[in-house]
Amino acid sequence: MAEVRKSAKLTAARQLARTNAAQFREREDKLESLAVDYFTYVDQVEEVNALAEKEIVRVRAQAERNTADRRASAAATIVEMQSAGASRVEVAGRLGIAARDIKRAAPISAVPAKAGTGNSAPVEHRIE
Repeated sequence: MAEVRKSAKLTAARQLARTNAAQFREREDKLESLAVDYFTYVDQVEEVNALAEKEIVRVRAQAERNTADRRASAAATIVEMQSAGASRVEVAGRLGIAARDIKRAAPISAVPAKAGTGNSAPVEHRIE
């Protein structure tokens, strides 16, 4: 009978080992599946960030093209103001910018400023 007891204990131990091994495999499978999910999500985050960076570059380039046209128009307006007889200081005062910015924005080499008109009042107050 001692043999039966020993055999029953061995059978119970084997069953317990199989149950524990099955639980371990199940846990490992679940952890592996979760790790796969994690890496998939991380890759997706990197893809979204890469697409966002491309879109940012595209939008910045578009904004630069749009602002370049407007800067050129603003510079042309400064040239027109100066060719209408306004000094750099007067144009700067009207536009609320520094006189050095007038020189940078609209270099006037082709259009000489009118000098000595004797009437440097703002346009709306000039007597013609």
